Amino acid sequence: MKNDELKALFQKITDQGFTGEAGFKIRDFEEGAITLEVAPKPELTQFLGYVHAGVVTGLADHAAGAAYATVLPEGKACMTIELKINFLKPAAGDMLAAEARVVSAGKSIGVVQSDVYGEKEGVRTLCATALVTLRSITVGG
Repeated sequence: MKNDELKALFQKITDQGFTGEAGFKIRDFEEGAITLEVAPKPELTQFLGYVHAGVVTGLADHAAGAAYATVLPEGKACMTIELKINFLKPAAGDMLAAEARVVSAGKSIGVVQSDVYGEKEGVRTLCATALVTLRSITVGG
């Protein structure tokens, strides 16, 4: 599948369910790396007004899955089997962006680094960093 087709397919997937309701969007997309973004809204915050850790984790995880999926052969998808995340600063700003890049792209297991930044007025703050392990699965037929 060509990169543009894969990007369109992944945005279609991202527009569904939790990620769609949260408003996740693709910012940058290339083989082995992706950036997803979400504009914080009140429904995504916790009691102090920061973006909820579950949303930050979901953004990091979804970006990681997309990054690994870009290096898999056609007919394959992936699912997270382990995720380790460190929260470094409160998640805040006009936009959150998860930058994911493949660290190891095995045929059955992949490892992806996913960093989440809060962005406000051109200033980026690293909020969280995740290491995500994913398993390649066969889809369809």
